[in-house]
Amino acid sequence: SQDNARKALRMERKLELGMEGHRFFDLQRWGMVESDLNRILNYEKTELSALYGAATVGPEDKLFPVPQNQIDLMGGRLVQNR
Repeated sequence: SQDNARKALRMERKLELGMEGHRFFDLQRWGMVESDLNRILNYEKTELSALYGAATVGPEDKLFPVPQNQIDLMGGRLVQNR
């Protein structure tokens, strides 16, 4: 089925492209950033005391900030990602 094919593709990309900097963008494209990263953070909080009270991932974490110099160059027509 289509659902099984997507799951297989996601697992293949996770395994084959691990540590190559693609994972966050794949999760973002698939709309899974919040759920997957929060699941990992919640697990790590139980294992590592340094992460107690660590923030969770929210909608505002899906985008990288726009460089301030670009906002300044655009004279205020460009706004910072929130």
